[in-house]
Amino acid sequence: MPISKRSLKARNKRIKASRKTTRNRRKTQVCRVFTCKVDYGKLTEKQRNALTELFRDAKRLYNDCVLADSVFDYAIPKSVTVRMPDGSFENRDLNRIGAQSAQGVVQQAKDNIRGLKALKEHGHKVGALKPVKHVDCIPLKQAGRTYRLNGSYIKVEKIPGMMHLTGTRRLESWEVGPAKLLRRATGYYIAFSCFKDKAEYEKSRPAKPAPLIPIGGIDAGLKADITESDGTTTIRHYPDSAKARYWARRMSKRDKADKGWWKANRQYRMEMDRLKARRKHAAIAERQRLEAKYATIVIQDEQYAQWRKRKGWFKAGRILQGGILGRLYALLKPLPQVIVLDKWQPTTAWCRNCGRRTPTPLKKRTYTCAYCGVREDRDQHAALNMIALKDMPLTHEELRRPRDIPIGPYGLTA
Repeated sequence: MPISKRSLKARNKRIKASRKTTRNRRKTQVCRVFTCKVDYGKLTEKQRNALTELFRDAKRLYNDCVLADSVFDYAIPKSVTVRMPDGSFENRDLNRIGAQSAQGVVQQAKDNIRGLKALKEHGHKVGALKPVKHVDCIPLKQAGRTYRLNGSYIKVEKIPGMMHLTGTRRLESWEVGPAKLLRRATGYYIAFSCFKDKAEYEKSRPAKPAPLIPIGGIDAGLKADITESDGTTTIRHYPDSAKARYWARRMSKRDKADKGWWKANRQYRMEMDRLKARRKHAAIAERQRLEAKYATIVIQDEQYAQWRKRKGWFKAGRILQGGILGRLYALLKPLPQVIVLDKWQPTTAWCRNCGRRTPTPLKKRTYTCAYCGVREDRDQHAALNMIALKDMPLTHEELRRPRDIPIGPYGLTA
């Protein structure tokens, strides 16, 4: 039975008021994400098939939205057109995915379009949004409707029965909000967005001691991941393990139609997920150490993509893949106590003693000023220069001057 216009207007008014109340409450809360794993061993055959069909429908809906004339004017249909392996097209019903989950998948496509726009505005070369082979994340927008949590069990819309979760004790004393259903090589996961009052959250956390050093510069490199202004170096490398290389070879020697290829592919993805977790946790631990050590941190906007290119030197792709540089800098940049210098600042070539610039190739690990004779380790020299340039960075007009003319905060007294 269709809803009347008066009832529809009243319902929309209630939804609008509820969303406004929730937004006001979120302003006084902190958000944390807790990931719980679905106990795959306790899933029935119907539940396993339903989860597979759910992600399949999400992929079909996402690709149909991407191929539509306008992603932002896309209306969610009940069936989509799917291209078959032989090149023909057939209609497939979206029976497994719910209405709110479908809205979340379409919203992901819209967010991806906005992400491409932001990259293009920053000078990156981007193409059109393309269809994907698989979708591994399905939003569960509303607790109590899209999903219901009952202790250590969860009921997801369109999935028969309750699914057992591990790790739900962490959700106690938190207000559970939207969630996401994730599919990984190691199984299915539910990522919950949880909220708590800021005052209560800060009260429950142990007090942090004041940082030991007021300010410190950090230089990124390949020989050592980071070099601090006091000379401390950190090397955290987690290269691809022998197990990952073994399963990669197994995949390369088998056809995709063979069951052995799929077994090797799953084992390889599981091992790479384990390595990714180790690198992520190492980056988090390093960020916490730097936060406790320095009250203010100065870094430079490093261009890691250029480090992977071969320009007469060894290629750094394998070192960067096994390291924590990208993850660490992604964690540091949003912090309020971190100052990020422009990538054009000559932190290595500039001499803070005389203000002149001396080009130093990568093969020279010791910086020697050609004008005043100052000698320092090149990485520590760059970290110290970041501290000197944090308040008075070099302008483009100064950088256009000859190298033997003093520039910058120390060039005025040279």
